[in-house]
Amino acid sequence: MSNNSKRVKRIVFAGLFFFVIMFIGVFCALMYDSKKDVSEDERYAKCLNIPFKLKEHATIRWNANNLRFKNYSLILNEASAYDTPEVKSVKIYQPGETVTFISAKSYSSLHVGTTYYLIGRDTLDTGEVIDFEYYYTGDFPLFE
Repeated sequence: MSNNSKRVKRIVFAGLFFFVIMFIGVFCALMYDSKKDVSEDERYAKCLNIPFKLKEHATIRWNANNLRFKNYSLILNEASAYDTPEVKSVKIYQPGETVTFISAKSYSSLHVGTTYYLIGRDTLDTGEVIDFEYYYTGDFPLFE
């Protein structure tokens, strides 16, 4: 084999190696996420440990595949009765009932940006105490 042939093979191998490393780097960057407690931030601290009265129905829903903080989520303006292996409605609130949030968290991911969640706590009819998340946009349109 000539020196040119060996040199071409090395260049091709180096290029392929660089491409694989770049692909792995991009994949890891897309998969990266960060979770932080932001309860001390005044924007969220003002919402914590205060009972909020619901104006409309709301449902706490369990989801087997939740990727953020809790498998339970508060869904406002809904009185659903899901009962599948992946999604179940576990508690339905009536208008006038209250919800209290105990902490605030941020979730950052390179492909979705940063989102904020309030974490609440309640007791189900079974006696089980659960924590649930509520996607927080900065206002409470369905709370009094």
